[in-house]
Amino acid sequence: MLRPAHLLLALWATILPLAASAGAWKRPVDTGFAATSFALRRSDQGLVSEFGYYRDFGLSARFDLGIDLNQQDSQSGHVLIFARLPLRQGADNTQIAAEFALGGNHTNLQWHPMYRLTLSAGRSKPTRIGTLWGSLDLSVEQRGDAAHPLGKLDASFGIDTNRTLSPLLQIETSFGQGTDFAYAITPGLRIKLAGLSFAKNPIFETSDLTIGLEYRRANTQSLGLKIALWQRF
Repeated sequence: MLRPAHLLLALWATILPLAASAGAWKRPVDTGFAATSFALRRSDQGLVSEFGYYRDFGLSARFDLGIDLNQQDSQSGHVLIFARLPLRQGADNTQIAAEFALGGNHTNLQWHPMYRLTLSAGRSKPTRIGTLWGSLDLSVEQRGDAAHPLGKLDASFGIDTNRTLSPLLQIETSFGQGTDFAYAITPGLRIKLAGLSFAKNPIFETSDLTIGLEYRRANTQSLGLKIALWQRF
């Protein structure tokens, strides 16, 4: 019987012919990407909210800089500054990049140092129905209040149909010594705001809205709604 980690490795092999997301893709100099997200979940403990903010910027031809913020209610969160180094790039190649992030995390406002190492890969492939794209992020993070590092394997893929609506699927997993395997699956839609009649502001020309239904299984299982605003600048 295949274990969850084996299934995820099989998924990686499936989506590698597809496309890169922010983690794998080196930003052109003086351009960037930002994502602001909000999730509301119903669990055994009641409603749980989560806020996230991500932003990166192509500082030079050799690396990008960025920030990653996360907050779950008032219970836990992190603040990280990261640098992305391109290892393999090119329109016809699998995109590969490495990231090193340094910052802090808190549990009930008790702050500790934190670092994270990430290896990302992805690719895109034009088809008759649109551009298939996929990416995979494998990371190891150490939180100051944890006895052992935590591993994460996340995947995102979908189809860019060049229309207002495009499908999207995100899978997040975490595992490590002394912790249970946890995962979240979020199918959703990517909405290009430039295609909407009411979105005439120039800022919407480079913005997308994503809406997904998230199923999460950690210590308990929960179901929630996740909304994110993607912006390119």
